Amino acid sequence: MKKLSLKQCNNLISGNVLATEILSTSNDRRAFVDLGAYHIDTDGRTTGVSKSIQIDDNTRFFLRKYEIEKKYIENDWCVSEEELINFVHIKNIKSIEDLENKLSKYLDDFSILDVSWKCDSPI
Repeated sequence: MKKLSLKQCNNLISGNVLATEILSTSNDRRAFVDLGAYHIDTDGRTTGVSKSIQIDDNTRFFLRKYEIEKKYIENDWCVSEEELINFVHIKNIKSIEDLENKLSKYLDDFSILDVSWKCDSPI
């Protein structure tokens, strides 16, 4: 399924990050995809989205795909961008449809995406 459900869309636009684990290119790593929303104010600064379920012209989405060595997750170590492998970070996505198009390059079944705290995603 290559469409986000209403529940997933509502989670995104109310400020929750969605994530899932995907296949890694190495047995020593784990790979993840996560996506979320943010707001751009009139000065160009980014802020979190409002907790209300609404999208306006200043709502943007992001998508991250990355791999991390298993030891970071197993030891609950802090992770910075320097530790990420095969890191892709796409920002300034202007619609859920555009987000779905970009996400389809990394994920075949969107139904496995859930709020990030239900996933081992370290960032």
